[in-house]
Amino acid sequence: MLLKLKLFGLLAVLAALCWSDVTAEFYSSVHAMSKVFRYEQQMLQHMQKFIADNESKLDFLRARLDEFERERSQAEQSGVTYFESPLNKYLLSKRLTLDWEHIANLMAAATGAKPLSRLQRLRQREDMPNPRELEGAIDGLLRLQYIYRLQTKHVAAGILDGVSYGTQLNAQHCLDIAEQAARDEHLQLAHAWLLEANRRLLDKDRAKLLPVILEQLVKLKARLSQSESRGMNNTLEMLKNIEPGSESPLDNWEELNQVQKQIEELTANPVDEHAPLPEDLTKLSDFELYRHTCNGHIRPTPSELRQLRCGYMTETHPFLLLAPLKVEELSHDPLLVLFHDVIYQSEIDTLMRLAKNKIHRATVTGHNSSVVSNARTSQFTFLPKTRHKVLRTIDQRVADMTDLHLEYAEDHQLANYGIGGHYAQHMDWFYPITFETKQVSNPEMGNRIGTVLFYLSDVEQGGATAFPALKQLLRPKKHAAAFWYNLHASGVGDARTMHGACPIIVGSKWVLNRWIREFVQSDRRPCYQWDDSKLTLSQVLELTGSQLE
Repeated sequence: MLLKLKLFGLLAVLAALCWSDVTAEFYSSVHAMSKVFRYEQQMLQHMQKFIADNESKLDFLRARLDEFERERSQAEQSGVTYFESPLNKYLLSKRLTLDWEHIANLMAAATGAKPLSRLQRLRQREDMPNPRELEGAIDGLLRLQYIYRLQTKHVAAGILDGVSYGTQLNAQHCLDIAEQAARDEHLQLAHAWLLEANRRLLDKDRAKLLPVILEQLVKLKARLSQSESRGMNNTLEMLKNIEPGSESPLDNWEELNQVQKQIEELTANPVDEHAPLPEDLTKLSDFELYRHTCNGHIRPTPSELRQLRCGYMTETHPFLLLAPLKVEELSHDPLLVLFHDVIYQSEIDTLMRLAKNKIHRATVTGHNSSVVSNARTSQFTFLPKTRHKVLRTIDQRVADMTDLHLEYAEDHQLANYGIGGHYAQHMDWFYPITFETKQVSNPEMGNRIGTVLFYLSDVEQGGATAFPALKQLLRPKKHAAAFWYNLHASGVGDARTMHGACPIIVGSKWVLNRWIREFVQSDRRPCYQWDDSKLTLSQVLELTGSQLE
């Protein structure tokens, strides 16, 4: 069971804090977040020196130091599994931003100036988290909840998709998540998180948080109903007369009881956290198709699976007669197959060494340029095949797997996904506009005829690759690789290959992409005598009166 964290502080005050604008980012990569974790040890050392200089007045700081060191020791005992829980990653981001900012403010005194200066310099490094990390972490949690239809009470209790990880969220955490959910228009989830914040209130926090919860509920009810909630103005007027900063649970006791009564009235009619599952899949948007493939609502029927086979492939290269490839069919038209055991651990280790300290936030193709987008929360790096012989060995294996030329393939792309890391529905092939706006590197190489996606790690929960049109959900399996054609044989982009990386619930996902261009592939995949972007093979045979063998 993962580390149970107990933290304090308010995420809501982040908007009032002043931070330098930095380019580092951690929530979009588990690998990057695990690296930044070690900086906390250095901050603890600076804090120890400061306490030694202020022995008489720093009892509070000593208590915080003991708490942080205890939590760190437990985290180190948990090992890498500590970073596989999105709740732990969110709470670590909070500790490295808000909580340490609070510590720095307490240390801002004439004595202890030297360790304070060192601590501040460390926190101002470009490779340290900033408040944007907290927003990204919460966004990742909400994405998990929305796509996988997770219940708020379960997430707050550390239960993710039926598995308990022990990490609990307190009332303030729930309130912070609710506020961001409301800002992001996840109104039903915001309502559920406000109710959970109310359920998790401790007596010592009631005077401070209860009025805030009620105010948020009133505003949220108005937005949910698209009209003025009954008695909203009176409720807000009542809240103005209550001291929200009171620290004693006995202060304003009558008013607090009145607030609690108002909350009970506002929540008398339940609000569903998630919309009902759709029955008609033809009316769904591309995102909804991707979402419901990820959560398992869209899946192939037994009759659709009946024609698919598993076996050994030997025909693309003579060497395969001695070492055939294990291949699993997932779709015939368009082609989608999964190769098993096609990359070795030693090769994965080499890839990791080559990518060390080189990955950065992934981008997507925009209207006129590549841009950072919440549609893709991961970090990547590109490695040319000339960088290491292992990359050239992998390419030879890809050529054997696909029977395509690899001379004009793009550079190897190594990617790692972060908190709720995902890549929403997309096509790998380039739209004509991207060629016209010169966003495609080496356009003379043509479009991406095929994709090979290597899975370099297992993922404990989530992180599958969803193909909505094919009703297929490929769960990451270390050492395996998926292959599909992105284009029809005619060269037109195949919309049926739309796919997406489902959010990671728990774990760290590493993948290697090999995008193969269509130049000099005509002898390997020739055109048909008809335009297969308009007619399928079965339709052609039906029109000509032939039958499938």
